[in-house]
Amino acid sequence: MSKTSGSDQNEQIRRSYRGNIVTIAGSSAVNALGGGIISTYVSLYFVSIGGDPITLGIMASVAAIVQCFVLFVGGFIADYYGRKRIIVITGFYGILFPLMYAFFRDWRIFVIAAIMGSFGAISSPASHATVADSIPQKNRTAGIASLQVISSFPMIFAPPIGGWLIQEYGIIDGFRLACMFTAGAALASAIILIIFLRETLPKREGANTGMPRRSMFKDFGKRISNLPSSLKVLLVSYGLVAFANGLVGQFFILYAIRIIGLKPLDWGIIVSLQFLVATLLRIPGGWASDRFGKKKMMTLSILTCTPCTIMFVLSNSFIQAAVAALLLVTAGIYYAPAHEALQADLTPREVRGQVTAFWDIDTAISAALGVLTGGILFQTLGPAIPFYLFTAVELAAAALIIVAVKEPKNKEN
Repeated sequence: MSKTSGSDQNEQIRRSYRGNIVTIAGSSAVNALGGGIISTYVSLYFVSIGGDPITLGIMASVAAIVQCFVLFVGGFIADYYGRKRIIVITGFYGILFPLMYAFFRDWRIFVIAAIMGSFGAISSPASHATVADSIPQKNRTAGIASLQVISSFPMIFAPPIGGWLIQEYGIIDGFRLACMFTAGAALASAIILIIFLRETLPKREGANTGMPRRSMFKDFGKRISNLPSSLKVLLVSYGLVAFANGLVGQFFILYAIRIIGLKPLDWGIIVSLQFLVATLLRIPGGWASDRFGKKKMMTLSILTCTPCTIMFVLSNSFIQAAVAALLLVTAGIYYAPAHEALQADLTPREVRGQVTAFWDIDTAISAALGVLTGGILFQTLGPAIPFYLFTAVELAAAALIIVAVKEPKNKEN
């Protein structure tokens, strides 16, 4: 078969999968509406029921390490046994944990539930692979950005709802009410997936339905070592970015309330504004990446992020904190879609699930180290220290991309 006819066939197959993008976007949007109500306030709730920043860091770190193991298996499941089944199963699995948060008020139970919830990450490689399979490579960044916009749009409205519930009913009861709504949204999201999602992995001749053979796992390291050098560096740089985000992600709300003096609803409004800005800028950013180069947009995004956390630490009012937080999301919004698209450009379709798993494992380990380090620094050396370290790590990631990452001339389908 000629290269042209093969390309046409790939385009026809991908066209038949376009409904997957709508399905994933719709399911994710419903999930985001529920999850967004509680995600902003998890750290605040955790310390309110007896936890502390170090314990919070340990919990998030252990959960991220657990993800490494399930992501490894998830990559093989995605490439050998299909994408849809594992995505649907974990969709229903995710209903359990907001219910546990709602009915148990002990921080130890919260830790157990959070760690159990991390097993749901097993579907992440399949989900990323389904998206990459379903979008033409020439529009990949813009397509991924559009998907992210639709998926996260409800997050514009969700945080203030959670903040209002906490303000009206208190941090304990308000958070528990929010968890009940989140469980209902998770159920609706899973139903959308089971009805409308289509499998994108062609059935293999003689494929079995058991777990991956030992030889498949042995080959994993060989496949990773044979990847293009730019892809390896790209994964390392993303790990640094994940570490930097882990340093500060769980502690923004604690710093805002304890140090700056904001109220939970104030922070909810700031987070809502962040999602609004992200929604407005993500698609233009994806278009710019496809037009001017993914590497350039990634580098620019990281470099403009670096001073924003310092600005946040120096804030002493709602307006100043909001400006710093909005500048941070304005600068950082272009990085993730450009990275995911460039990774897809560099990765052959037949190992895309496994490479995505490696990417997720890299992210999980880095985030685990970051949040653990951030919790220790926040509680022992001072609340501002993780935010300063964020800047240094981001600069290192930018330098790595500038020096060692090259965009491919021939992109993978």
